Amino acid sequence: MTRLRPNTKRYDYTKGPIGRGLVVLSLPIFAELISWNIDTIVEIYWVGRLGSDALGAMSLGYMIPMMVRAAGMGIRVAGQALVAQRVGANDEEGAAVIAGQCILLQTLFFIPLCSAGYIFSPYLMGWMTSDPRLLYLSTIYLQAGFLMLLFVDGIFTLANIFRGAGEPKYSLLGMIINSGVTFIAMPTFIFGFGLIPPFHLAGAYYGLGIGRLAGSVVMLIILFKGNARIHLKWRHLIPKSSEMKRILGLGWPALGQMFFERGANLVLVWMLAPFGALALAAWGLGSRVNDMGRMPGFSLQGAVRTMVGQNIGARKPERAIRSAWVTLGAVVSIMVVVITGFVVWSEEVVTFFGIKGAALPPAVICLQILCVGLGFEATRRVVAGIFEGASSTRPPMIVEAIVRWVVQLPGAYMLADWMGLQELGIWWAVAASQLIGGLALFLWFAIGWRRRMESMATKAKSSAPSDFEFHSS
Repeated sequence: MTRLRPNTKRYDYTKGPIGRGLVVLSLPIFAELISWNIDTIVEIYWVGRLGSDALGAMSLGYMIPMMVRAAGMGIRVAGQALVAQRVGANDEEGAAVIAGQCILLQTLFFIPLCSAGYIFSPYLMGWMTSDPRLLYLSTIYLQAGFLMLLFVDGIFTLANIFRGAGEPKYSLLGMIINSGVTFIAMPTFIFGFGLIPPFHLAGAYYGLGIGRLAGSVVMLIILFKGNARIHLKWRHLIPKSSEMKRILGLGWPALGQMFFERGANLVLVWMLAPFGALALAAWGLGSRVNDMGRMPGFSLQGAVRTMVGQNIGARKPERAIRSAWVTLGAVVSIMVVVITGFVVWSEEVVTFFGIKGAALPPAVICLQILCVGLGFEATRRVVAGIFEGASSTRPPMIVEAIVRWVVQLPGAYMLADWMGLQELGIWWAVAASQLIGGLALFLWFAIGWRRRMESMATKAKSSAPSDFEFHSS
């Protein structure tokens, strides 16, 4: 076992005040997510200048790459948890091996997926809509997305490696580079400049992909140069079946969780399509802004995943429990402020993104309805991070599957069609499912997770360090 260099000064998340450690971790992650969401803001802003049809087509074409990216989510969630546990156990070589295998798995998964997706894009969009204009626009957007998807998703796998090591400052640097390049590249490729022709809606994804590629290159340079806690070497990219199986064994429930979520969102968009471009544009903007509102939840999810994982690796399950409760208190407090702001200034937020005229009222209503479940959804993300840091990825997947496919989709169908609420029914079903899902996973955490951690505490006192590891369940 290779030990971490003792002369390297780095923050130790297994010691000291938990609140301070949470701030040290979550603030760079939050800034990183802001940088990432600048891409979303830039995309909505410039695509909004192309008109409501372009926004509607983006809503259709956006969901399929998001569903395909579930594979990447499984890899990076498992990678962050395993890297955190190895770092907590002071095993530098083991953490580097996990990092290299995650990068390799990411590449092996996405190259064939992207190739097939590009070829079948017209057929996928034909299933989503029969409107000729929407079909054409969404197809070119989707094809551009598949061309860029390896870079668009891969940057987050690299970011999670740094998070697991407790060094989100490096992933933040990569995201800042990404956003700076995207800020310039996206309008350039949409409208054209100099020798670059206008790609219109497809240019949004081209600009995004180029930005993500730039950020990924920066992160890889840091990993290979040895500036970070994890020093990646070429030997770590040689396939190791045992480590790949560990990553996939832990990652498949996280993949399933994302697949259930994004598959349900894909069906929701399909259900919205008959209600026209205005309903799709309202959903596209409302859901993207809603995602931005969940950023505190996402940043604290990433932070608590590392805190729990490193403390488990360090054989300190009691500290992992305290870290979980501190993080939950933080996310609830923050989300009260966020939701209040969104509800009070919903019209100003929607107007900023170029929605006006007939599209304005439905977009405002959509955003306000989604705010009902926003706090519960952000809290659920944090609870999921607690489970994931402890290598327990199945509970979030099970709750996701039930809430999305047993509650949300049937509820959306009943409210939209049977009760005649149309798009309003779909939006209310989403908000209600977020509320139910947040409560359900929290109860699982409060009742079942503590017992498991108490069992770990007993095991920590009686087992050797090499035997002390949390397996997926």
